[in-house]
Amino acid sequence: MEKHEITRLDALSPARLLSTSRRSLTGRVRVESGNAVGFESSLERDWLICLDFDPNVQLILEQPFSLTYAVDGGERRYTPDVLAQFREQNGVVPVVVYEVKPVEVLRLEWQKFQRRFREAVRFCRERDWRFKIVTEKHIRTPYLQNAKFLRKYRGNPVQQMYKDQLSYSLKGLGSTTPQALLALSYLEDEKKMAALTELWRMVATGEISTSLDKPLTMHSPIWKSSWA
Repeated sequence: MEKHEITRLDALSPARLLSTSRRSLTGRVRVESGNAVGFESSLERDWLICLDFDPNVQLILEQPFSLTYAVDGGERRYTPDVLAQFREQNGVVPVVVYEVKPVEVLRLEWQKFQRRFREAVRFCRERDWRFKIVTEKHIRTPYLQNAKFLRKYRGNPVQQMYKDQLSYSLKGLGSTTPQALLALSYLEDEKKMAALTELWRMVATGEISTSLDKPLTMHSPIWKSSWA
């Protein structure tokens, strides 16, 4: 019988130390929870940015656990890249384990990866988790570009005067655009530019809604969030 073993699942202690290479980008992404999550490629970094910007993601772990399994009379060890815990939905806290790989690498080395991925799927199913492989097709999207742009506004202090005026104007307009909202709220260009920073902060925090699956511009549709 094949053996599955979880060796570590700890937010402070990855199951495997991150490798360093001259051929790939390594580093850490500071996420909203305050932790710095490590990555071993630019593709992993970009996926961490996408996860961090998703308001439904509560926890992100790098190298979350190591899975050992029997094969050919010996053992193999596999450590997935990322684990994300999402907000509770209908009494369930969804957990998704991700492997991040370029499409071309998967195509060329599928035989090498196939067995470990099968074991990961089985391991996750036993815990009511999901296992997903994500590639640049899932990651390198307008959502990523929008997340990169808006993240820098997320921690800005609230500019209450501009927030109140923008909220008041947005309530009257309903669905509009950043350009139209600023034009209705202020006559002077200097105030429009100053208020734009607060507008992007409100979009970044979800107080103003928009479609993040399309490139964000001054002409993008925006509307007041239902909870704001």
